[in-house]
Amino acid sequence: MNDNRLNLLFITLITASLLVLLSPSFALSADPTQSHDSIREAAYNHIMNRETGYSLPPTVVVNHLDSRLRLAACNTPLETFSPPAARSLGRITVGVRCNGSKPWSLYVPATVGLITKVTVAARDLPRGYILVAADLKLVEHDIARLRRGYMEDPAHAIGKVLRRNIQRDQILTAKLVTVPLAIRKGHQVTIVANSNTVQVRMQGKALSNGAAGERIQVLNKSSKRRLEATVISPGLVKISM
Repeated sequence: MNDNRLNLLFITLITASLLVLLSPSFALSADPTQSHDSIREAAYNHIMNRETGYSLPPTVVVNHLDSRLRLAACNTPLETFSPPAARSLGRITVGVRCNGSKPWSLYVPATVGLITKVTVAARDLPRGYILVAADLKLVEHDIARLRRGYMEDPAHAIGKVLRRNIQRDQILTAKLVTVPLAIRKGHQVTIVANSNTVQVRMQGKALSNGAAGERIQVLNKSSKRRLEATVISPGLVKISM
């Protein structure tokens, strides 16, 4: 009977010892781990210290790490790095690694935003409308969310033609506007040919639409030749001699 009691006591002690050895508190004291806060702080500092190309500081939210993650405490300063071809805004990851006696490496997810003023419509505007300053205003937006682009300076939109209807407060993008046509297909044009000493003018007909600076095909009425010309202004094109 005494032997049975001794065996039971021995088994109880062994079981208790195993539970202590396997407990998280014992693991922390026996093998210190790197705090999650220090890893997240390293990732945050990496984002804030890199060159973004913008004058305003970004807004940064570093995700919490999985609570089950256990990494050995690093006996050297943590190193950070950006993955190849990493984005600067939106959802990104930052590499954090330890090059100490027990090395490890992981990627920390984060979200980076940048609040700045962008050009929006001040009112509903129809397709084909030529924009003026009163049609536009500046509103703050997180440009990390503007996947279709944006315009920071309203001057880039003034004088442009809307490709389609837009609503009040809609963000202006380069794809929503185009330069107004200076010449339309079938219209009469004056063709100017310049040399060093002589300027020749002749009458022609536009064979395609064109905005200022664009190259279009024109027909010389006298010679019936097709020529490639550069649009200068409404009704005026230039060719090289």
